[in-house]
Amino acid sequence: MRDKYLLPVLPIVIYLKVGLDGIGTDACVEELWGLEVNRFQYLYVGLPGLDAINYLEGNNWLGVALSALMRIPRERIVWLGAEALRRLASAPLNEQQRFLLSECVQAYLPVEDEQRRELEQILQSATYAEVQTMNQTVYEKGIEKGIEKGIEKGRRQGQIELVVSLLEERFGPLSHEKRARLEEASMEEWRRLVPRIASSSSLADLGL
Repeated sequence: MRDKYLLPVLPIVIYLKVGLDGIGTDACVEELWGLEVNRFQYLYVGLPGLDAINYLEGNNWLGVALSALMRIPRERIVWLGAEALRRLASAPLNEQQRFLLSECVQAYLPVEDEQRRELEQILQSATYAEVQTMNQTVYEKGIEKGIEKGIEKGRRQGQIELVVSLLEERFGPLSHEKRARLEEASMEEWRRLVPRIASSSSLADLGL
């Protein structure tokens, strides 16, 4: 990016499952025969190391959504999920932004089956009427096709396009057969594939 746009780049890593100190600076260091030959420093945000309630109550709406991935007392998980959705439903954002951020909460909130049923029951109460309205509006207007199958299909297609874009950027255009192979893969296979793209020397190394 720096070479292409001739602008300084500030690298920031967002960890979904690594907390470290919450917010800090880290480095990737390469050494050869005891000599440090390369040091790449970056800022990081380790979501599990942050206090979810502090961000839930703040006015950074992305922070409210990502609180689902932060440190939450077990007994407050359901409450935090409901409150995050309530705050996002009334946030000064456009409809699509509210939808995407609320999707983040619902996708990442660490609830078990019983807790999910409890959350759904809470959201039916009058206190969370705005959340019900937001969900109903999303359905009626067909955002991401408005139904579960449509949403899942959209996510899957987006994942395919992302992986294809990363592969073609490194290895050139993919053949029809290789793209078909990617489309048959599961989302878990894609997640394992993406981190290996930068360090692989060929498509064969990636099993393609």
